[in-house]
Amino acid sequence: MKNALLPGLGGPMGRHANPRGVWFNPLPWAFLLATAVFLVLFVRHVPCVQTTAHQQVDMYKLLCYTDIQSSWLGQGFGRGNSPLGSETMLFAPLIAAAILVTRKTATVLFDAPIRRSASLADEVDSSVVFFGLTVLGLFVCFLILVACVAWLGRRRPGRPSWDAVLVAASPVVLAVGLVNWDLVPVAFTALGLVQVARGRLLEAGIVLGLAASAGTMPIGVILAVLVSLGLRGGWRRATAFIAPALVTFFAVHLPLLLQNFDRVYLYYHGEINKGTSYGSLWYVLELMFGLQLRESGPLLFVVLLLGLGAFIAYLYVARKRPRVGSMVAVVVFATLLMGPAFPPQSALWLLLALVLARPYKPELIALSITQVAYYIAIWGWLGGWLTTNQNGPFMLYWAAILLHVAVEVWILAEVVADIVRPARDPLRDPVLPDEKDYLAGFERPTAAATV
Repeated sequence: MKNALLPGLGGPMGRHANPRGVWFNPLPWAFLLATAVFLVLFVRHVPCVQTTAHQQVDMYKLLCYTDIQSSWLGQGFGRGNSPLGSETMLFAPLIAAAILVTRKTATVLFDAPIRRSASLADEVDSSVVFFGLTVLGLFVCFLILVACVAWLGRRRPGRPSWDAVLVAASPVVLAVGLVNWDLVPVAFTALGLVQVARGRLLEAGIVLGLAASAGTMPIGVILAVLVSLGLRGGWRRATAFIAPALVTFFAVHLPLLLQNFDRVYLYYHGEINKGTSYGSLWYVLELMFGLQLRESGPLLFVVLLLGLGAFIAYLYVARKRPRVGSMVAVVVFATLLMGPAFPPQSALWLLLALVLARPYKPELIALSITQVAYYIAIWGWLGGWLTTNQNGPFMLYWAAILLHVAVEVWILAEVVADIVRPARDPLRDPVLPDEKDYLAGFERPTAAATV
Protein backbone atom coordinates (compact mmCIF):
# COMPACT_ATOMS: atom_id res chain seq x y z
CA MET A 1 0.00 0.00 0.00
CA LYS A 2 2.93 2.36 0.39
CA ASN A 3 2.92 3.00 -3.39
CA ALA A 4 -0.86 3.27 -3.73
CA LEU A 5 -0.82 7.04 -3.99
CA LEU A 6 2.08 7.30 -6.44
CA PRO A 7 2.40 8.89 -8.87
CA GLY A 8 -0.04 11.75 -8.85
CA LEU A 9 -2.35 10.04 -6.33
CA GLY A 10 -3.37 7.52 -8.96
CA GLY A 11 -0.98 4.68 -8.25
CA PRO A 12 1.88 3.44 -10.42
CA MET A 13 1.19 2.82 -14.09
CA GLY A 14 0.93 -0.83 -15.06
CA ARG A 15 3.23 -2.44 -17.56
CA HIS A 16 0.47 -2.83 -20.15
CA ALA A 17 -0.94 0.66 -19.76
CA ASN A 18 -1.24 2.71 -22.93
CA PRO A 19 -0.12 6.27 -22.06
CA ARG A 20 -2.14 8.07 -24.71
CA GLY A 21 -4.71 10.82 -24.74
CA VAL A 22 -4.61 14.45 -23.74
CA TRP A 23 -3.29 13.73 -20.24
CA PHE A 24 -0.17 12.06 -21.66
CA ASN A 25 0.34 14.44 -24.59
CA PRO A 26 2.79 17.22 -23.68
CA LEU A 27 1.77 19.54 -26.51
CA PRO A 28 -1.54 20.83 -25.03
CA TRP A 29 0.11 21.45 -21.67
CA ALA A 30 3.15 23.05 -23.25
CA PHE A 31 0.93 25.35 -25.33
CA LEU A 32 -1.12 26.20 -22.24
CA LEU A 33 2.03 27.08 -20.29
CA ALA A 34 3.42 29.03 -23.23
CA THR A 35 0.21 31.03 -23.48
CA ALA A 36 0.23 31.81 -19.76
CA VAL A 37 3.91 32.82 -19.80
CA PHE A 38 3.49 35.04 -22.85
CA LEU A 39 0.36 36.63 -21.40
CA VAL A 40 2.29 37.53 -18.25
CA LEU A 41 5.14 38.79 -20.45
CA PHE A 42 2.73 41.02 -22.36
CA VAL A 43 1.06 42.35 -19.22
CA ARG A 44 4.50 43.02 -17.76
CA HIS A 45 5.31 45.25 -20.74
CA VAL A 46 2.04 47.18 -20.77
CA PRO A 47 3.28 49.85 -18.29
CA CYS A 48 6.14 50.60 -20.68
CA VAL A 49 3.91 51.24 -23.69
CA GLN A 50 3.76 54.96 -24.41
CA THR A 51 0.15 55.97 -25.10
CA THR A 52 0.35 59.80 -25.18
CA ALA A 53 2.74 62.13 -26.96
CA HIS A 54 4.31 63.61 -23.83
CA GLN A 55 4.19 60.56 -21.58
CA GLN A 56 7.46 59.78 -19.80
CA VAL A 57 8.10 56.07 -19.26
CA ASP A 58 11.15 54.82 -17.35
CA MET A 59 11.47 51.41 -19.00
CA TYR A 60 14.71 50.65 -17.16
CA LYS A 61 13.13 51.15 -13.76
CA LEU A 62 10.08 49.08 -14.68
CA LEU A 63 12.26 46.32 -16.18
CA CYS A 64 10.19 46.19 -19.35
CA TYR A 65 12.38 47.71 -22.02
CA THR A 66 11.50 46.80 -25.62
CA ASP A 67 12.85 47.91 -28.98
CA ILE A 68 9.49 47.40 -30.66
CA GLN A 69 7.78 50.70 -29.88
CA SER A 70 10.98 52.70 -29.50
CA SER A 71 12.14 51.64 -32.99
CA TRP A 72 8.78 52.65 -34.44
CA LEU A 73 8.99 56.12 -32.90
CA GLY A 74 12.74 56.60 -33.26
CA GLN A 75 12.98 55.52 -36.90
CA GLY A 76 9.84 57.30 -38.06
CA PHE A 77 8.00 54.20 -39.25
CA GLY A 78 4.74 55.97 -38.41
CA ARG A 79 5.63 58.59 -41.04
CA GLY A 80 6.22 55.97 -43.71
CA ASN A 81 10.00 55.59 -43.35
CA SER A 82 11.35 52.25 -44.53
CA PRO A 83 12.70 49.73 -41.97
CA LEU A 84 15.36 48.91 -44.56
CA GLY A 85 16.95 52.28 -43.91
CA SER A 86 18.66 54.54 -46.42
CA GLU A 87 22.45 54.35 -46.01
CA THR A 88 22.53 51.01 -44.15
CA MET A 89 19.93 48.39 -43.32
CA LEU A 90 18.34 48.88 -39.92
CA PHE A 91 17.17 45.26 -39.62
CA ALA A 92 17.79 41.91 -41.24
CA PRO A 93 15.69 41.57 -44.43
CA LEU A 94 12.96 39.30 -43.07
CA ILE A 95 12.55 41.39 -39.92
CA ALA A 96 12.21 44.48 -42.09
CA ALA A 97 9.63 42.63 -44.18
CA ALA A 98 7.75 41.65 -41.02
CA ILE A 99 7.69 45.29 -39.92
CA LEU A 100 6.33 46.35 -43.31
CA VAL A 101 3.60 43.69 -43.22
CA THR A 102 2.68 44.64 -39.65
CA ARG A 103 2.51 48.31 -40.59
CA LYS A 104 0.27 47.54 -43.56
CA THR A 105 -1.96 45.40 -41.35
CA ALA A 106 -2.22 48.21 -38.81
CA THR A 107 -3.34 50.57 -41.56
CA VAL A 108 -5.82 48.28 -43.29
CA LEU A 109 -7.44 46.55 -40.31
CA PHE A 110 -7.13 49.16 -37.57
CA ASP A 111 -6.98 52.41 -39.55
CA ALA A 112 -3.74 53.40 -37.81
CA PRO A 113 -2.80 57.04 -38.63
CA ILE A 114 0.34 56.27 -40.66
CA ARG A 115 1.22 59.03 -43.14
CA ARG A 116 4.02 61.42 -44.02
CA SER A 117 2.30 64.29 -42.24
CA ALA A 118 1.63 62.32 -39.04
CA SER A 119 1.94 64.29 -35.84
CA LEU A 120 3.71 62.96 -32.77
CA ALA A 121 0.34 62.00 -31.29
CA ASP A 122 -0.51 60.09 -34.48
CA GLU A 123 2.84 58.29 -34.35
CA VAL A 124 2.26 57.26 -30.75
CA ASP A 125 -1.24 56.00 -31.56
CA SER A 126 0.01 53.95 -34.51
CA SER A 127 2.93 52.63 -32.43
CA VAL A 128 0.50 51.17 -29.89
CA VAL A 129 -1.29 49.25 -32.66
CA PHE A 130 2.05 48.17 -34.09
CA PHE A 131 3.21 46.95 -30.69
CA GLY A 132 0.07 44.88 -30.18
CA LEU A 133 0.28 43.26 -33.62
CA THR A 134 3.99 42.54 -33.17
CA VAL A 135 3.37 40.88 -29.82
CA LEU A 136 0.75 38.68 -31.46
CA GLY A 137 3.20 37.68 -34.18
CA LEU A 138 5.95 36.93 -31.68
CA PHE A 139 3.51 34.82 -29.67
CA VAL A 140 2.91 32.70 -32.77
CA CYS A 141 6.69 32.35 -33.17
CA PHE A 142 6.92 31.24 -29.54
CA LEU A 143 4.29 28.55 -30.08
CA ILE A 144 6.19 27.35 -33.16
CA LEU A 145 9.36 27.15 -31.07
CA VAL A 146 7.59 25.12 -28.39
CA ALA A 147 6.11 22.74 -30.97
CA CYS A 148 9.53 22.26 -32.57
CA VAL A 149 11.16 21.42 -29.25
CA ALA A 150 8.39 18.86 -28.69
CA TRP A 151 9.70 17.15 -31.82
CA LEU A 152 13.41 17.70 -31.20
CA GLY A 153 13.53 16.83 -27.51
CA ARG A 154 13.92 13.54 -25.68
CA ARG A 155 10.99 11.34 -26.60
CA ARG A 156 9.79 7.93 -27.60
CA PRO A 157 9.12 7.29 -31.29
CA GLY A 158 5.77 8.70 -32.36
CA ARG A 159 5.27 10.80 -29.22
CA PRO A 160 6.06 14.47 -28.55
CA SER A 161 8.70 15.36 -26.00
CA TRP A 162 8.04 16.83 -22.58
CA ASP A 163 11.14 18.98 -23.18
CA ALA A 164 8.73 21.43 -24.81
CA VAL A 165 7.63 22.39 -21.31
CA LEU A 166 11.20 23.47 -20.50
CA VAL A 167 10.91 26.19 -23.14
CA ALA A 168 7.22 26.99 -22.65
CA ALA A 169 7.68 27.76 -18.95
CA SER A 170 11.20 29.20 -19.16
CA PRO A 171 11.95 32.28 -17.03
CA VAL A 172 14.30 33.33 -19.83
CA VAL A 173 11.38 33.84 -22.22
CA LEU A 174 9.43 35.64 -19.50
CA ALA A 175 12.36 38.03 -19.13
CA VAL A 176 13.60 38.72 -22.66
CA GLY A 177 10.87 37.51 -24.99
CA LEU A 178 9.77 41.00 -26.04
CA VAL A 179 13.06 42.89 -25.97
CA ASN A 180 13.14 42.75 -29.77
CA TRP A 181 12.23 40.48 -32.69
CA ASP A 182 14.67 37.64 -31.91
CA LEU A 183 11.87 35.11 -31.45
CA VAL A 184 11.40 35.22 -35.24
CA PRO A 185 14.84 33.83 -36.24
CA VAL A 186 14.78 31.50 -33.22
CA ALA A 187 11.48 29.98 -34.40
CA PHE A 188 12.73 29.67 -37.99
CA THR A 189 15.91 28.01 -36.73
CA ALA A 190 14.00 25.49 -34.62
CA LEU A 191 11.73 24.73 -37.58
CA GLY A 192 14.76 24.16 -39.79
CA LEU A 193 16.30 21.79 -37.25
CA VAL A 194 13.08 19.78 -37.23
CA GLN A 195 13.54 19.29 -40.96
CA VAL A 196 17.12 18.16 -40.32
CA ALA A 197 15.82 15.67 -37.75
CA ARG A 198 13.37 14.31 -40.32
CA GLY A 199 16.14 13.91 -42.89
CA ARG A 200 14.53 16.50 -45.20
CA LEU A 201 17.71 18.38 -46.05
CA LEU A 202 16.29 20.43 -48.93
CA GLU A 203 13.55 21.84 -46.72
CA ALA A 204 16.01 22.27 -43.85
CA GLY A 205 18.32 24.33 -46.04
CA ILE A 206 15.48 26.55 -47.25
CA VAL A 207 14.10 27.21 -43.76
CA LEU A 208 17.50 27.86 -42.21
CA GLY A 209 18.35 30.12 -45.14
CA LEU A 210 15.25 32.12 -44.25
CA ALA A 211 16.32 32.11 -40.60
CA ALA A 212 19.71 33.53 -41.61
CA SER A 213 17.82 36.30 -43.43
CA ALA A 214 16.09 37.20 -40.16
CA GLY A 215 19.18 37.29 -37.93
CA THR A 216 22.90 36.62 -37.93
CA MET A 217 23.04 33.77 -35.39
CA PRO A 218 21.38 31.28 -37.78
CA ILE A 219 24.42 31.66 -40.03
CA GLY A 220 26.42 29.97 -37.27
CA VAL A 221 23.70 27.34 -36.88
CA ILE A 222 23.96 26.57 -40.60
CA LEU A 223 27.71 26.08 -40.15
CA ALA A 224 27.11 23.72 -37.23
CA VAL A 225 24.57 21.64 -39.17
CA LEU A 226 26.88 21.53 -42.19
CA VAL A 227 29.80 20.23 -40.12
CA SER A 228 27.71 17.64 -38.32
CA LEU A 229 26.10 16.37 -41.51
CA GLY A 230 29.46 16.26 -43.24
CA LEU A 231 31.12 14.25 -40.50
CA ARG A 232 28.14 11.94 -39.95
CA GLY A 233 26.90 11.49 -43.49
CA GLY A 234 29.54 12.60 -45.97
CA TRP A 235 29.84 15.45 -48.42
CA ARG A 236 26.74 14.52 -50.45
CA ARG A 237 24.41 15.05 -47.51
CA ALA A 238 26.27 18.20 -46.52
CA THR A 239 25.92 19.55 -50.07
CA ALA A 240 22.24 18.63 -50.19
CA PHE A 241 21.77 20.87 -47.15
CA ILE A 242 24.09 23.81 -47.79
CA ALA A 243 23.13 24.39 -51.43
CA PRO A 244 19.46 25.32 -50.76
CA ALA A 245 20.51 27.27 -47.68
CA LEU A 246 22.87 29.47 -49.72
CA VAL A 247 20.41 29.84 -52.59
CA THR A 248 17.64 30.91 -50.20
CA PHE A 249 19.86 33.35 -48.32
CA PHE A 250 21.09 35.07 -51.48
CA ALA A 251 17.65 34.98 -53.10
CA VAL A 252 16.26 36.98 -50.18
CA HIS A 253 19.15 39.44 -50.32
CA LEU A 254 19.36 39.73 -54.13
CA PRO A 255 16.74 42.49 -54.58
CA LEU A 256 18.41 44.52 -51.85
CA LEU A 257 21.87 43.97 -53.34
CA LEU A 258 20.69 45.07 -56.78
CA GLN A 259 18.97 48.11 -55.33
CA ASN A 260 21.78 49.25 -53.04
CA PHE A 261 24.78 46.98 -52.51
CA ASP A 262 26.45 49.31 -50.01
CA ARG A 263 23.41 49.29 -47.73
CA VAL A 264 23.59 45.50 -47.35
CA TYR A 265 27.37 45.47 -47.07
CA LEU A 266 27.42 48.11 -44.36
CA TYR A 267 24.84 46.19 -42.32
CA TYR A 268 26.86 42.98 -42.16
CA HIS A 269 30.13 44.88 -41.90
CA GLY A 270 28.69 46.64 -38.87
CA GLU A 271 27.64 43.34 -37.32
CA ILE A 272 31.25 42.11 -37.45
CA ASN A 273 32.88 45.42 -36.52
CA LYS A 274 30.91 46.19 -33.36
CA GLY A 275 32.87 47.70 -30.51
CA THR A 276 33.07 46.39 -26.97
CA SER A 277 29.75 47.00 -25.26
CA TYR A 278 27.36 45.94 -22.51
CA GLY A 279 27.29 42.45 -21.09
CA SER A 280 30.37 40.84 -22.58
CA LEU A 281 33.41 39.50 -20.76
CA TRP A 282 35.55 42.05 -22.56
CA TYR A 283 33.32 44.88 -21.36
CA VAL A 284 33.62 43.93 -17.71
CA LEU A 285 37.39 43.44 -18.05
CA GLU A 286 37.57 46.94 -19.48
CA LEU A 287 35.58 48.29 -16.52
CA MET A 288 37.54 46.38 -13.89
CA PHE A 289 41.09 46.58 -15.21
CA GLY A 290 41.01 49.15 -18.00
CA LEU A 291 41.76 46.45 -20.59
CA GLN A 292 40.84 47.87 -23.97
CA LEU A 293 40.93 45.89 -27.20
CA ARG A 294 41.57 47.82 -30.39
CA GLU A 295 39.11 46.86 -33.11
CA SER A 296 37.57 44.36 -30.70
CA GLY A 297 34.82 43.24 -33.09
CA PRO A 298 37.05 42.09 -35.99
CA LEU A 299 39.69 40.73 -33.60
CA LEU A 300 37.24 38.59 -31.63
CA PHE A 301 35.56 37.46 -34.85
CA VAL A 302 38.88 36.22 -36.24
CA VAL A 303 39.69 34.47 -32.95
CA LEU A 304 36.25 32.81 -33.03
CA LEU A 305 36.77 31.60 -36.60
CA LEU A 306 40.22 30.25 -35.77
CA GLY A 307 38.91 28.47 -32.67
CA LEU A 308 35.97 26.90 -34.47
CA GLY A 309 38.20 25.99 -37.40
CA ALA A 310 40.68 24.23 -35.12
CA PHE A 311 37.87 22.36 -33.36
CA ILE A 312 36.32 21.23 -36.65
CA ALA A 313 39.73 20.10 -37.90
CA TYR A 314 40.17 18.05 -34.73
CA LEU A 315 36.77 16.42 -35.22
CA TYR A 316 37.73 15.50 -38.78
CA VAL A 317 41.13 14.08 -37.88
CA ALA A 318 39.83 12.24 -34.81
CA ARG A 319 36.87 10.86 -36.77
CA LYS A 320 34.27 12.22 -34.39
CA ARG A 321 30.61 12.28 -35.38
CA PRO A 322 29.00 15.07 -33.32
CA ARG A 323 25.26 15.38 -32.95
CA VAL A 324 23.72 18.35 -34.70
CA GLY A 325 22.41 19.65 -31.37
CA SER A 326 25.85 19.49 -29.77
CA MET A 327 27.49 21.31 -32.68
CA VAL A 328 24.79 23.97 -32.63
CA ALA A 329 25.42 24.51 -28.92
CA VAL A 330 29.19 24.79 -29.46
CA VAL A 331 28.77 27.43 -32.16
CA VAL A 332 26.08 29.42 -30.33
CA PHE A 333 27.81 29.46 -26.95
CA ALA A 334 31.24 30.17 -28.44
CA THR A 335 29.87 32.98 -30.61
CA LEU A 336 28.15 34.71 -27.70
CA LEU A 337 31.13 34.26 -25.39
CA MET A 338 33.51 35.76 -27.94
CA GLY A 339 31.17 38.55 -28.97
CA PRO A 340 32.13 42.12 -28.04
CA ALA A 341 28.62 42.66 -26.64
CA PHE A 342 25.95 40.52 -25.02
CA PRO A 343 22.41 41.84 -25.53
CA PRO A 344 19.97 40.30 -23.02
CA GLN A 345 17.83 38.77 -25.79
CA SER A 346 20.80 36.54 -26.68
CA ALA A 347 19.54 34.31 -23.87
CA LEU A 348 16.87 32.97 -26.26
CA TRP A 349 19.60 31.44 -28.42
CA LEU A 350 21.34 29.98 -25.39
CA LEU A 351 18.08 28.41 -24.24
CA LEU A 352 17.43 26.73 -27.60
CA ALA A 353 21.01 25.48 -27.85
CA LEU A 354 20.95 24.13 -24.30
CA VAL A 355 17.69 22.24 -24.80
CA LEU A 356 19.19 20.63 -27.91
CA ALA A 357 22.50 19.70 -26.30
CA ARG A 358 22.09 19.23 -22.53
CA PRO A 359 18.47 19.61 -21.33
CA TYR A 360 19.34 18.70 -17.76
CA LYS A 361 18.25 20.30 -14.51
CA PRO A 362 21.61 21.74 -13.29
CA GLU A 363 22.35 23.44 -16.60
CA LEU A 364 18.81 24.75 -17.06
CA ILE A 365 18.63 26.15 -13.54
CA ALA A 366 22.06 27.77 -13.77
CA LEU A 367 21.37 29.31 -17.17
CA SER A 368 17.93 30.60 -16.15
CA ILE A 369 19.15 32.20 -12.92
CA THR A 370 22.19 33.90 -14.45
CA GLN A 371 20.35 35.16 -17.53
CA VAL A 372 17.45 36.59 -15.53
CA ALA A 373 19.91 38.15 -13.09
CA TYR A 374 21.79 39.73 -15.97
CA TYR A 375 18.50 40.94 -17.47
CA ILE A 376 17.74 42.78 -14.23
CA ALA A 377 21.29 44.07 -13.81
CA ILE A 378 21.62 45.52 -17.32
CA TRP A 379 18.60 47.78 -16.84
CA GLY A 380 19.94 48.87 -13.46
CA TRP A 381 23.22 49.74 -15.16
CA LEU A 382 21.61 51.61 -18.05
CA GLY A 383 19.20 53.32 -15.66
CA GLY A 384 22.11 54.68 -13.66
CA TRP A 385 21.53 52.85 -10.36
CA LEU A 386 24.37 50.38 -10.72
CA THR A 387 27.01 52.62 -12.27
CA THR A 388 30.20 54.05 -10.83
CA ASN A 389 28.65 57.53 -11.11
CA GLN A 390 25.84 56.65 -8.70
CA ASN A 391 25.72 55.44 -5.12
CA GLY A 392 24.36 52.04 -6.11
CA PRO A 393 26.32 48.78 -5.77
CA PHE A 394 27.83 48.90 -9.25
CA MET A 395 29.76 45.67 -8.66
CA LEU A 396 26.45 43.79 -8.85
CA TYR A 397 26.45 44.45 -12.58
CA TRP A 398 30.00 43.19 -12.88
CA ALA A 399 29.07 40.10 -10.89
CA ALA A 400 26.04 39.45 -13.12
CA ILE A 401 28.27 39.49 -16.20
CA LEU A 402 30.93 37.25 -14.66
CA LEU A 403 28.31 34.77 -13.46
CA HIS A 404 26.57 34.39 -16.80
CA VAL A 405 29.95 34.08 -18.55
CA ALA A 406 31.08 31.42 -16.07
CA VAL A 407 27.90 29.38 -16.59
CA GLU A 408 28.22 29.63 -20.36
CA VAL A 409 31.86 28.51 -20.24
CA TRP A 410 30.88 25.55 -18.03
CA ILE A 411 28.07 24.48 -20.35
CA LEU A 412 30.29 24.88 -23.41
CA ALA A 413 32.95 22.72 -21.77
CA GLU A 414 30.35 20.05 -20.99
CA VAL A 415 29.08 20.02 -24.57
CA VAL A 416 32.61 19.78 -25.96
CA ALA A 417 33.29 16.89 -23.58
CA ASP A 418 30.15 15.15 -24.87
CA ILE A 419 31.47 15.45 -28.41
CA VAL A 420 35.01 14.34 -27.59
CA ARG A 421 33.82 11.44 -25.40
CA PRO A 422 30.49 10.37 -26.92
CA ALA A 423 29.93 7.65 -24.32
CA ARG A 424 29.15 10.33 -21.71
CA ASP A 425 26.37 11.86 -23.87
CA PRO A 426 23.05 10.22 -22.88
CA LEU A 427 21.31 11.69 -25.94
CA ARG A 428 23.68 10.16 -28.44
CA ASP A 429 22.32 7.51 -30.81
CA PRO A 430 24.15 4.26 -29.95
CA VAL A 431 23.78 2.91 -33.51
CA LEU A 432 26.16 5.57 -34.82
CA PRO A 433 29.51 4.91 -33.13
CA ASP A 434 32.47 7.16 -33.84
CA GLU A 435 34.53 4.25 -35.07
CA LYS A 436 32.26 3.86 -38.11
CA ASP A 437 33.55 5.36 -41.37
CA TYR A 438 32.47 8.96 -41.05
CA LEU A 439 32.50 9.48 -44.83
CA ALA A 440 30.16 6.57 -45.51
CA GLY A 441 26.60 7.13 -46.66
CA PHE A 442 24.18 7.97 -43.89
CA GLU A 443 20.78 6.63 -44.86
CA ARG A 444 19.02 6.53 -41.51
CA PRO A 445 17.30 9.85 -40.70
CA THR A 446 18.65 11.57 -37.63
CA ALA A 447 16.45 10.59 -34.68
CA ALA A 448 14.61 13.58 -33.28
CA ALA A 449 15.86 13.03 -29.76
CA THR A 450 19.47 12.78 -30.93
CA VAL A 451 19.72 15.67 -33.36
